[in-house]
Amino acid sequence: MIEIKPLHYFLAAYEEGSITAAASRCFIAQPSITHAIKSLEASLGVILFERSKQGIKPTAQGHKLYKLATDLLLQNQQLEAAFTPSNKIELRFFIQADINVEHYWHIFERLKNAPVEIDLSIVDGIEQAQLALIDEHKLPAQFKCNRLGEEGYKLLVAQEHPLANKAEVCLSEFEGLNFIERPYCTNRQAFERLVNENNIAINYKGKAIHDLQLQGLVKLGLGVAVIPDSYISANDCLAYIPITLDAPILRTIVLAYRKLPPEIMALWP
Repeated sequence: MIEIKPLHYFLAAYEEGSITAAASRCFIAQPSITHAIKSLEASLGVILFERSKQGIKPTAQGHKLYKLATDLLLQNQQLEAAFTPSNKIELRFFIQADINVEHYWHIFERLKNAPVEIDLSIVDGIEQAQLALIDEHKLPAQFKCNRLGEEGYKLLVAQEHPLANKAEVCLSEFEGLNFIERPYCTNRQAFERLVNENNIAINYKGKAIHDLQLQGLVKLGLGVAVIPDSYISANDCLAYIPITLDAPILRTIVLAYRKLPPEIMALWP
């Protein structure tokens, strides 16, 4: 019999494209993700991912399981909710790890001011969600969406850093810099590919597990980082410098939804 928890871990690995990122998202150790995937593969008699030094890539069977598992997990939650007496409308919300939720405060204001009482839960994975704040290119096929806006990235440095007073930086100025990684960044691979294609050597000094920690490490002068525009704020200790690229790296943030009650759908006409 297939248990629910390994399916959650499988979906995290599928959506993140990385065992490391999946473990970070689920707040567990990497071996737990690996064990869950191997357990599923043994139970089903299939290979779910192709493994390589670059990460993991779903096989045809992996894609098939993803669709079935997302439906199953949502139905499991709906089954539990159906037998839980309540006058409230239950709403499960997923927020992508590298999105600055405060930037989208207006969404939560609408939910708070809705004409019906909403029991809002923040869930760990989009497979559990009815509503989600997510990068458009990570959007599962089962969801529809409203686009909220497009954003680029800035180089984040401490105010005492030699680059702090520059109006902009080009990619060549990354050479030799100490970087703090954002392993949960959805455009991480695009930046890494750009750096490698231009033969730029940078020094990775550590990995942040969330952006509050990332900004703290940069403030302390342990390295610099690339961070989305939505994190820009008035801060005497940090500088946010535009990055000049021939083809800017951008992302589109969407409000994704599926199977919402009519009372919730009415909040976003």
